[in-house]
Parts: sequence; C-alpha cells; structure tokens
Amino acid sequence: MQPPSQPFDHGRTPEDPSPQSGGGVRFDPAPPYPAPGHPAPAYQQDPRGRYPAPDHGLQGRQGYYPPPRNWLPPTLTDPGQWSPAQPQVGLADPGMRFAARAIDTLAFVILWFLMMMLGTGISVALGGGEIEGGASNVFMVFAVFNFFLMPVVVEWLQVRMWGRSIGKMLLGLWVVRSDGGGRVTAGRALVRALLYAPGHTNPVNWLLPWSLTNVLWSLRDKTLRQCLHDKAAGTVVVQVRR
Repeated sequence: MQPPSQPFDHGRTPEDPSPQSGGGVRFDPAPPYPAPGHPAPAYQQDPRGRYPAPDHGLQGRQGYYPPPRNWLPPTLTDPGQWSPAQPQVGLADPGMRFAARAIDTLAFVILWFLMMMLGTGISVALGGGEIEGGASNVFMVFAVFNFFLMPVVVEWLQVRMWGRSIGKMLLGLWVVRSDGGGRVTAGRALVRALLYAPGHTNPVNWLLPWSLTNVLWSLRDKTLRQCLHDKAAGTVVVQVRR
C-alpha cells in the first residue's frame, strides 16, 4: 500500500527535501519581487543624482535595467520650452549659428545690391539721365541708408517680428530671452542688432578686435554659448526640431 499524499509545504527549502514529497522534489523559494497587492517601491533620486536601487533583489539579474540618470529631453519642439534651469537642453551649436550667419550675409548682400540699384534708378530718373543736382542728393540718401542703417534695421525687424533671421529660419534656430525663453522684446532686438548685424556694412563690424571677440565668445561660454551681443541683449539662440 502506498503512503497517503502529504500536503505541499511552501516553507520548506530546496536543501531540505522531505522523503514524503516524492523522493527529494526541489522547488523554487518565494520570488524576490513584491507579493501581489504590495506596490513596488518608487524610485527617488538622491541629491547626488543617482537612483537608489529598490531592495527586492533584482539588481544584477538578467533583464534588469536601472532607471536613467539625470534624463533630459534631447531637443526642443518649441522655442518657448527653453529654460535657464536646464540651459544645455536645446542650445544651438556654434557651427549651426555660423552657417545661419553666412546665409544671412549672402541674403543681405543681395538685398543691398537691389537697394543700390533702386537708388541709382530713382536718381537717374529724377536727374533726367544724369546723377547731378538734386538727383545726387537722393543717391546719397540711398547710399548712406544702405551702408549704415539698413543692416541694423533688417536685423532688428527680423528678430523682433519673427524671432529669427532668414538663415536661422532655414536651419531651425530661434532667438529667445535668456531669462525665460520668451519672445525677444523690441529693445533687446535693437541692442542685439546694433552690436552685430549681417555683413560688413555695420560700422561696429569694422572694429576687427570687437568683431572677432564677439563671435568667438560663444566658444568660451560653455553654459549658454552666448556671443557678446547676446550677453548685452540678454538673449540665447536655441535649435527647435519638429
């Protein structure tokens, strides 16, 4: 006659099999994860920037992945998302800014040439085929505006109205306030344009030490990547990807 079956004891360990359980049948102990009805401990980041591992024996096992450390969104989808609390998120690369400035300079040269042609045509029409007398004064007005005022006006209008220039628009760059990522005011846009406008017709750009220092300062500024005209105007340049 076979002995009656014994109840299965979950408290028995694999190293202590019972002869009445079928000749040393082994079984797994209680799993190392929380029992049903008990929520898993939440991850909390400590001041040192590391996530402490929960105390239920999963660390080091296959398939366990620790939570990410200091996760930040890699890009911005809107210029207003930039925050001085996380300044590295979305800042434009200096190389991208240089490419945008090259496009702006080319666009300005084309506009400057068209404006000079317009001034010459109006002066010739007023002078009866010759630029003399009153026609010469009209030509001088066009020339002075094109050489000294137009670069500042064009830069100021673009940043104030659109938040970026043509080159920045093509490359997904925006100019925002450094104190909160909002729209640039008219005063800040004017300061920025006075200190740095496209092309070499802006009188400020004739000061070679200033011009080089202004541009290269963004390489020294590791936090906000600001040029000197950005620091004076309180602006930063960010990149938005949609």
